[in-house]
Order: sequence, then structure tokens, then C-alpha cells
Amino acid sequence: MRRGGARTGGGLVSGEVVRVLVVDDHPALRLGVRVMLEDQPDLRVVGEADGVDQALRLLAGSPAEDVPDVVLLDLNLGAGQLQGVDLVQQLAGRADAPAVLVFSAYDAAQEAFAALDAGAMGVIGKEAGAEALVSAVRAAARGESVLGPAAVGRLLQRMRGAIPVLSRREAEVLRLLVDGLSNRQISARLFISEATAKSHLTNIYAKLGVESRGAAVAVALREGLLRVG
Repeated sequence: MRRGGARTGGGLVSGEVVRVLVVDDHPALRLGVRVMLEDQPDLRVVGEADGVDQALRLLAGSPAEDVPDVVLLDLNLGAGQLQGVDLVQQLAGRADAPAVLVFSAYDAAQEAFAALDAGAMGVIGKEAGAEALVSAVRAAARGESVLGPAAVGRLLQRMRGAIPVLSRREAEVLRLLVDGLSNRQISARLFISEATAKSHLTNIYAKLGVESRGAAVAVALREGLLRVG
């Protein structure tokens, strides 16, 4: 196991019980995931968290037998709080950190790529069935990279240059465009100057090949660079 058990290739030894922490802000989804995982004799949900802060508290305070091997992580954890990619970044570089498996919607492609860049082991869509989810958790625990079918398709598009790649700050600015915020309001919300906000917008327009705020939002929604709601 992750604490004290024999390991091979950075993952769990075959036959060990995989301990999972589920991080998602929807209680019903967490319950559904728990039922699917704990239907398997080699999987055990050791905790649930509705956000990054709670997840970090659980990770810091878990007894040795409940330290997770895999964090099953939603990336969009509600407005006004840290998002899933922030947890990936905070865990990156930690000694003996759990494997992070992103469990998110297809339309969160931009955030999924950011999480992979930050060190997540893989991405499995919320549309995946129980068998695919269970297999993905086991693979992540073994230290293997995991990409669901939808994620593979989006990744290939990205590699071919079909999907623009925005910086994290650009993605934040774009998300605020959806809410109808002006440049001044965006600068206040992100604690940046109005000139910097305009600069980010210029870069966004160039990457998306558009010339207006409305067109930027339309392209971003079509390409799965952000989500609404």
C-alpha cells in the first residue's frame, strides 16, 4: 500500500486493496461513486470531500490505514472556491502523494488538460460506466496513465492544434466573460490591472481566432474550453 506496503513501478502490488478519496461537490454523485467502487472487493472509499480544503484536511489527518492511494477528483467544485486543478498542483511534488484521477465532464476539457499538465494520472469522463471507472481507478493505483475515450479524442485534437490552449489566467478571464463582466469588473475580480485584463483578452481573441467577446464565448463553449452552470 501507499504507506508501508511493497510496491512495483510506483504503483500498488497486485492484490492489495485500493483506497480511494472521492472529491466532488455533489453529494448524490459521491454516493453513486462510493456504491460503484465498494461493490468491488479490492476497492475501498476511505473518505469524501466536497472541495479542495476539505480534501487537504482529510489527507493530512487520515490514519495510516486510511491514506488514499487514489484521489478521484472532479475539477469544477462550485463557484467561489478552489477548483480541482488547484488540488493537483498542491499535491504535485509531495513525497508519496496519492495518484490523482480526474473524474469530470466532457465539456471541462481545458481544465482536464491543465490537471494533466500539473501531474494528474489521467482523465475519465463522468459518462463512463461502472466497469470503466473501476478499471481506471485500478490502473491509476498501479501508477498507469489513464485516458477515457472522450479524453483521448480531445487530446488528439489538441496535439493536432485543433483546440486552442489557454493559460490558466486566460481561462479565468474567459470564464468571467460568460458572466458578462466588463474589463473593469474582470480586473477587480482577479486583482489585476485593467490593462492586464485587456492584454489577456487580446491573447484570447488571437488564440481563438475571433474579434469579439461574444464570438470568444461561443468558440470556447463549442470547443469545451469552459462550461456554464
